[in-house]
Amino acid sequence: MPIRSNTIMNWVSIVGLFFCLAFPLAGNANDESYDETLNKLDKASSSSQVEAEAIIESLLTSWTELSNEQKARLKMYIAIGKTYAGDYHPSIQLLREAEQLTPSTATLNKIYQYLSTNYIALKDYPAALALMTANLERIDEITDIDIKMGSYVRLANLALALDAYDDMREYALKALALSQDGEARVHCFALLFVAVADLKQQQYKSSESRFQRSKIFCEANQFPLIGLMSQKGLAEIAIQGEDYKRAKSLLELVLKAYQEFNFQTEINHVNALLSQTYLALEDYPQAEEFANKVMGLSDDPSHIEYKAIAAKVLSQLYLESKQYKLAYDYLDSHQYYTNLIIDDTKAKANAYQMAKFKHQEQAREIALLNQERQLVETQKELDQSDRTNDVMIMSMLVGSVIFLSFFLINSHRQKIRYRKLALTDRLTGAYNRGAGQDFAENEFVQVSMRQAEFSVVVFDLDLFKNINDGYGHATGDWTLKHVVSAVKPLIRDSDIFTRMGGEEFALFLPYSSEEVALGIAQRCKEAIAAIDSKYSGHSFKVTASFGVSSNKLEDLSLDPLLKRADIALYTSKHLGRNRVTLYTPELELQCSSETQRSLVFN
Repeated sequence: MPIRSNTIMNWVSIVGLFFCLAFPLAGNANDESYDETLNKLDKASSSSQVEAEAIIESLLTSWTELSNEQKARLKMYIAIGKTYAGDYHPSIQLLREAEQLTPSTATLNKIYQYLSTNYIALKDYPAALALMTANLERIDEITDIDIKMGSYVRLANLALALDAYDDMREYALKALALSQDGEARVHCFALLFVAVADLKQQQYKSSESRFQRSKIFCEANQFPLIGLMSQKGLAEIAIQGEDYKRAKSLLELVLKAYQEFNFQTEINHVNALLSQTYLALEDYPQAEEFANKVMGLSDDPSHIEYKAIAAKVLSQLYLESKQYKLAYDYLDSHQYYTNLIIDDTKAKANAYQMAKFKHQEQAREIALLNQERQLVETQKELDQSDRTNDVMIMSMLVGSVIFLSFFLINSHRQKIRYRKLALTDRLTGAYNRGAGQDFAENEFVQVSMRQAEFSVVVFDLDLFKNINDGYGHATGDWTLKHVVSAVKPLIRDSDIFTRMGGEEFALFLPYSSEEVALGIAQRCKEAIAAIDSKYSGHSFKVTASFGVSSNKLEDLSLDPLLKRADIALYTSKHLGRNRVTLYTPELELQCSSETQRSLVFN
């Protein structure tokens, strides 16, 4: 489920704010009292919002007496308060105004970090990546260790927000190494990021140990808020381990502390996690109360992940109370928000890969330009030498051509690789949902224009959760790969094989009738059932349930075909699994209340 892994991103993104706040700036104004007051504001912004607001009001009364540097810092701290409250657009406006005051380099670096945090919250990844690229270009030139450590922590924070977990771990470990015997603040944040990296990669034991270490270290060094973030990470691990009583205890303490700081974004996330926890503990009134708090939020991009959790909780609650209409409505909402999250994940991946590729391309172009300049200079020198150097000149030219050709070939391969990553599912090699459906829609339009036949086969592995739970996720991954390997030889090159999500797949078959689609589905079912699991190190049976549908004259897109195929698929599930069902109108009429219940949670 994408929600489980993605929600932690938002609260860790806030680390960027506290990290910058942890380093007061030295003022350049003549009146040192204002600089001292701004340094107090710096500390208050990460410890007491009430005190921070009082200091801001006091400084605003003396606005005309402040220098540009002091005005820029004051605007920056006001913007931080806006970010805590979830007012991202006003915060960006204030930060841009502060930027126009031409502050010092240190203040400007902070302003850019806060801008990145706001852009991430608003899902404006290109803008955030532009700031990240600029930081990457400067970091190698930084000689001050403190500034370099801070830059690595900020880069790790941005990489986490963009789901670039390998890069996040790399930057966090660099900051951790530089701060090993030095800056406690950086060490605190680096510990947290490494713990989050383990959590993202589902290394729960290691993650739990690192969160405990981060919590103890940060609290001991007077960073209680980062300690709270570590505690919330422990709660999420408890939820994954189904230790809901522990999760409830941790989350209630975290929520109370966050309310004192009025961190609304964090409060919304904890409310969503508590609704999930109370549901598991069968405390239905509490679960409904916290879920409704979250569902009352706007559809702002920063709320989508929380609302997806709350919608699923309410769907389960109403299903338990046999209010099927409400259960279905909230399940539909959950699916809507989940699709938004999937689209956002694709946007992040594409934006990050494109930005990284652009950065690499720029570096290559600079290297090529330097190389070409050196060649020109060498050529001038060779022209002035004796003709006996002709052989040397030719050798250098040939070598240079080979060198440039290597770079061009490598660049082309990188482009192909990034395009493939954007279109295919990394685990199985099948098309991912977005790319597969886009290609299928284009094919469907062409088929419809020719008034030809188009069929869809959807299938879902039976009891796949039992394989994951019984033998581990590595065995589950092995199963998915071998299912795809078994199916691919049975379809044509023109057919579109797509992983729709989890253990569900779809075959889009242009110019194929119902009879052809049924034959393919039957062969795929037999091929999957013939998979020998002993090579995975375990013994279990792999089967799948299939649903088949074909287009009608009134179909204007793939959605009706997918819906009918889903109905046929769920009928296969309901009739005992490991079978192929062709959609007929009677299937919809045969749905009993028990079948509807199965459709909600299959």
